[in-house]
Amino acid sequence: MTSSGTPLKIGLIGVGTHAREVLIPGISQLPDALRLVALATAHESTAQAAREFYRLPCHVGYEKLIADPNVDAVLIASSGDHEAAALAALAAGKPVFNETPAIRSEEGGARIKQLAEEKKLTYLIGSCLRYAPVYQKMRLLLAEWREKEPGARTFNAAYYFAGGHFCNLMMYLGGPIDSALYQAAPEGAGGITLLRFASGDIGSIRECGFNNWSPPYEQMEIVHKSGWLLAEDGRSLKFHHASRSIHPMRMSFDDASGDFYQPTFSLPYGQIQHLHLRGYIPELMEFAQCVRTGDQPTCGVDDALATLRVGEATRQSRENGGQWVKVRAP
Repeated sequence: MTSSGTPLKIGLIGVGTHAREVLIPGISQLPDALRLVALATAHESTAQAAREFYRLPCHVGYEKLIADPNVDAVLIASSGDHEAAALAALAAGKPVFNETPAIRSEEGGARIKQLAEEKKLTYLIGSCLRYAPVYQKMRLLLAEWREKEPGARTFNAAYYFAGGHFCNLMMYLGGPIDSALYQAAPEGAGGITLLRFASGDIGSIRECGFNNWSPPYEQMEIVHKSGWLLAEDGRSLKFHHASRSIHPMRMSFDDASGDFYQPTFSLPYGQIQHLHLRGYIPELMEFAQCVRTGDQPTCGVDDALATLRVGEATRQSRENGGQWVKVRAP
């Protein structure tokens, strides 16, 4: 653990597209909290290219990076075995930021959890949507809304591809998921995953790819009889709510109200703004904070295991022709 005034010295495993375009620029925006001091790739040719481009030591193989005495903590963003690299880093006494896909198996997750707890080390999963300001604000508004207007909600998400990120976000917003059902659309037009929450809420995740992915296509909506809460394109929120019933033929201008939230630009907030809005810079900031304070991360190994179990239930549903499958208990 470093002192509060000293940047955490980071060793980065993997220098692929995500590392080059997201993580390294994100670290560069946090010079008081994080400092990149070493890299690792799987091959000498890529290691040499990284040394020349970044002017940093680049090891061949994650084992050498973990053994580097100048590295305080390890960020795993490679295409290799994340579980093995995480276990090696934790065994060496180094906190871990593990990009997705982080946990591939129950056994690997259990070993990582045990080792992190035994050594009292931070293990954070880079599930960026939980750290995105728009979804953190959405979660806060949802909690306040539930208190004022209790009752079941419906959660609906749409994205180009869903994967584990939106299952993880659904649990961040709505709590544990009890069961899942997957329906594939004909002719490759995507698919829909239906979810039942342990609370009694229901949800859906709609995924669809287009020939051209340039238009914004990301929505997260929460619906209740008193209104709806909608996040669009990962950056704006709309909240329409009414505590009393109003017939549509008797509405007045005052009834057509809502709360709208959208970020404005400021120098601190605009730290490569899209990296901040998507949650990449906030998750890196939280990693540094958790290492120094011992706080639990917003997304840890239990959250990754829960996401893994929902993914397994979804896959089983797809294989059995679209039947409901109960999510395996921890």
